[in-house]
Amino acid sequence: AGAKGTGEWEVGMAIVTLDGQIGAGAVEVGRIVARRMSADYYDRLFLTGVARRVGATVEAVAEKERRLHRFSDRLMGFFGRALRGMAFSGGALQYMPPDPTTLALVYEDMWAGPKLGAYEVEDEEYIRATREQIREVANAGQVVIVHRGACVELRNEPGALRVGLFAPLGERIHRLIVREGFASSRDAHEALLERERAQAAYFKAIGADPNDRSIYDLVLSTNLWNLEEIAQRIGEAVEDLKLGRQPVSAAPAAPA
Repeated sequence: AGAKGTGEWEVGMAIVTLDGQIGAGAVEVGRIVARRMSADYYDRLFLTGVARRVGATVEAVAEKERRLHRFSDRLMGFFGRALRGMAFSGGALQYMPPDPTTLALVYEDMWAGPKLGAYEVEDEEYIRATREQIREVANAGQVVIVHRGACVELRNEPGALRVGLFAPLGERIHRLIVREGFASSRDAHEALLERERAQAAYFKAIGADPNDRSIYDLVLSTNLWNLEEIAQRIGEAVEDLKLGRQPVSAAPAAPA
């Protein structure tokens, strides 16, 4: 029994969250851990639940996670929804300068189908929906969650192992190129930096820092072992947690 060997693990009911640096391998490691735990894996599927809660498309929520959005983006989103609403209702197009005192009310009451752009999803509703979805998924038990903030939301959850993965910048850029097909290292680096800004903003909003090792039960540098070995260490940490032992982190990487 337990997380020994390389086959499936017999770890009983467990929750594993993976977070840390963008591109450090949480997606790849999470899939391996879920398979070997016979657990449900939540990454892209997690976004479906968040999208349902905020009334947006999955693509809009995914974009929300990849980059920060400024007021100009939100203003463009307001006018976009206004045009879609008039097209939906058959109304005539009339220009009215936005009134700051009524803009939020009009925006909320306007229905023109699901929100199509990330700038249409308010930060507060996105954070609230994410936290609710994390709780709903965790309540199912035997799950692996690869999503920002789960380590914070489930910090007091019995049986939850919160893993932080870190790696040097060059390796993280290379992983994004392989995983997502970026044409160049420069493109991948720019995307990584934008995602890090969005990640940092989300963690700041919930009172945490993704680079703070203390918010994780287990910290691993994914450049020290292959992905199967990383997954094996996580499995052993799950077993340690169940036996009341503190998981041992391995060579935490400095932010890069």
